[in-house]
Amino acid sequence: MTVSVNPVQKGHVMEEKNDRQVWLDAGLQTLVEEGVEGLRIMSIAKRLGVTKGSFYWHFKNLEAYQCALLAEWERRYTQAPIEAAADGEASAYQQLRSLFCGTPAMALRLGRAMRAWAITDDRVHAVQTRVDHQRVGHVAHLLEAIGWTREESLTLGRWAYCAFIGEAALTGSPMSDAQTQLVLSVLTPRRLG
Repeated sequence: MTVSVNPVQKGHVMEEKNDRQVWLDAGLQTLVEEGVEGLRIMSIAKRLGVTKGSFYWHFKNLEAYQCALLAEWERRYTQAPIEAAADGEASAYQQLRSLFCGTPAMALRLGRAMRAWAITDDRVHAVQTRVDHQRVGHVAHLLEAIGWTREESLTLGRWAYCAFIGEAALTGSPMSDAQTQLVLSVLTPRRLG
């Protein structure tokens, strides 16, 4: 597989201001395709059609690059979506539905790659733990907004997130709209008046 990044624009090598982001995008794509073993400076430089000097312009070493990849993953796939949801006009129920059926395949594949990496690297494990905490907290917040108590929301938020991770790990077709609706109906409180 190849990295889906175009480092050449209008016949010129990557522009300086975009260079760092291209390296980050290529690193995240490499994690999906090859795992952490694929994060080698020369092989990514070759894929991008640049020299390793381009890498060292933005990153001190491979460890710094890996730290930047972790920060980019957390920002792009946890913090940014949570912030966007908070700024949007979608209801809590609509946001839950979007989480369950609107998560891009790249995010799911990258999540699996990060979990695999976290098994062997304490630094990645710490980031993964923080991301899981943020995501469970966000789901719990949405569940509380649709009518669960705070305590119920925390329990159901953790359960729903664990189920989501498990679903993402399965191979095959994603859940249908009817299946997603059933899951959401289980998460919707039914209070007797």
